[in-house]
Amino acid sequence: MNIDVGSPDEVTSYRKIAMASWRHPRDPTTYSWIDIPVTTAEAYLKSIDSEVTPTLTHFLALAIADCLKRNPEFNRFLRAGKLYPRKSTDAFITTLLRGKKGKDLSGFVIREIGKKGLAEVAKESAEATGILRRGEDEEMNVAQRRANLLPAELLRVVMWFQELVAYRLNLNPEWVGMPKDRFGSFIISNIGALGLERALIPLSPYTRCPIIIGLGKPKEEAIVRDGEVVVDRVVNISMTFDHRFADGAQGAMVMRRLQKLFANPEGFSEVFDSLT
Repeated sequence: MNIDVGSPDEVTSYRKIAMASWRHPRDPTTYSWIDIPVTTAEAYLKSIDSEVTPTLTHFLALAIADCLKRNPEFNRFLRAGKLYPRKSTDAFITTLLRGKKGKDLSGFVIREIGKKGLAEVAKESAEATGILRRGEDEEMNVAQRRANLLPAELLRVVMWFQELVAYRLNLNPEWVGMPKDRFGSFIISNIGALGLERALIPLSPYTRCPIIIGLGKPKEEAIVRDGEVVVDRVVNISMTFDHRFADGAQGAMVMRRLQKLFANPEGFSEVFDSLT
């Protein structure tokens, strides 16, 4: 089995209509964004005792894992018109690589991220990034070699077959040269590393992730706090999600939860400390 799941959900009539209306993400993208002050969160990150300093990317990944715990509609796998709950919450964090042909986008998965703390996530991320940049991730190397060798039209056929095995049949795809559940529950993309302050990121059909989060570059901005205009470091967080999985109500709850977590991380230590 490619993705470990439980029994299928009982879904509402509108959810079934949404599934019938849209295919794997072609149209059902829903976009939202929010500007959040990050001074408190950045100070909290500096206080973490860790051999690898955690970043806002790690903070956001754990925050989203907490949001999915509270809004499990997003942590689902859609197959044959049914929504199945995932048995784990896994985060895919994109990574920018520099190769012979220029900059390329890759990434790594952190399994069961909600059970890990900031220090553990930061260390695991640093190790995974190092493996990618040294070219030691054999699964990714195989995928890149295939993409480089095949013309786009033929690659489309190969990707269709991989999708058939991994997602439509939900079989372990390692025998067709595809890693098991490569993209996990959600994707975090640090667009700030590219110098971008904000961007709305499209869903990628081949990932089968119903939610992708963009983290912009922090900047100083005037905000109103306690009735006064002050200058603070602010970051834009965008969220793109698949409307077949959830509605705007759940998306709004995610955004409100993020505001609370960024404003008072010490008050939610259970989200950022290891549970193991």
